[in-house]
Amino acid sequence: MDNAVRFDNSVLLQNNKHAFSIDRESVDLNSFLYAEKIFLAAIASALEDHANSSAFKSQAAILKEKIQTQFWDETSGWFYDSTIDGKTLLKDMGCEGYFPLWAKAATQEQAEKIKKNMMNPEIFNTFIPLPTLAANHPKFKPEGGYWRGPIWLDQVYFGITGLSNYGYQKEADQLTYKTIHNAEGVLEKGQAIRENYQPITGKGLEAYNFSWSAAHLMMLLLND
Repeated sequence: MDNAVRFDNSVLLQNNKHAFSIDRESVDLNSFLYAEKIFLAAIASALEDHANSSAFKSQAAILKEKIQTQFWDETSGWFYDSTIDGKTLLKDMGCEGYFPLWAKAATQEQAEKIKKNMMNPEIFNTFIPLPTLAANHPKFKPEGGYWRGPIWLDQVYFGITGLSNYGYQKEADQLTYKTIHNAEGVLEKGQAIRENYQPITGKGLEAYNFSWSAAHLMMLLLND
């Protein structure tokens, strides 16, 4: 996420002579890893490799429990990154917090709280919904901030799909409608699909003719 607020206070750690990492565990990365294990288990099962299928499922179950506990804040109803030791949440509310819904790694109760934040116009339900940083965050910068507020349509897709995964289809449809109708150039003939969008005005930002933005708009239309 390039210059995202979540990394503002990160410290670079040297793990060995040639390897470095930052001093945090990322909830979105762990959500991707959980989904990967589920996909690999399904592939192994289709190949009748039952030993590997069982191993991947067991690993996924361990990671799912970790996501639901280490990265969850009950008070705010959101998933956050944690310190690398897993003991402290790093509470900058961003789009990474709904990735466990996309991966199907959250509980239904957690999904309900996440949904309320996603549908709140003061937080994530902006003119174009699901900015990369919560609209009520003091560092929210909807234009010129890159990952500090502007809309990235792949991240929107993950969020809306996450709502669908937990049965919130009405809300998913509402956010899809707002995205497609409020993003500049999406419905206007001859206008370019942009790299990202201003969440308050709908203005297209950064690069023109952005392929993954166009691809995720099509995926949103197919989402049911």
